[in-house]
Amino acid sequence: MITIDIELKDKPGELLRVLTPISKYGANVISIIHSREEKRGGKVPVRIVIDVDDKDKLKKILEDLEKEGAIIKKIDGKDKKVYLDVVVIGHVVDTNVRDTIDRINEIGLVEDLDLIMPHPDKESSAMMRIIVDEDKIEELFYLFEELEKEKGLLFIKSIF
Repeated sequence: MITIDIELKDKPGELLRVLTPISKYGANVISIIHSREEKRGGKVPVRIVIDVDDKDKLKKILEDLEKEGAIIKKIDGKDKKVYLDVVVIGHVVDTNVRDTIDRINEIGLVEDLDLIMPHPDKESSAMMRIIVDEDKIEELFYLFEELEKEKGLLFIKSIF
């Protein structure tokens, strides 16, 4: 048996959509815990326990779950995705915030962005919520260092 912890958008039909790949590859659903009371940022945590007889099938199920928009947080209790809150300080807008986000999205996903721009001549700041595979955190931190040097920004990180 495999336990998969995912996050889904809080809207009708999302749970049904992620069950389709499980059925498609012949896995058996043992249990589902849908924790709507723990909703955060418009996402609901869901734990699905499945019985699948083949690692290749499991890999295909996980790939299809992500294609369906599920964020896979853990597999059998092992972290797969990590949330990272980052404060960016400097001329965030003037140094092409779109480019910064696009480059981060090549490694992870900027899920949320709050921007404060007091005056065009003054430094701005941004709060980013980034979802990243646990095994890509170091790559993301290296990118932050590159962006700090290249754009004169400061990245302050907090993982949870």
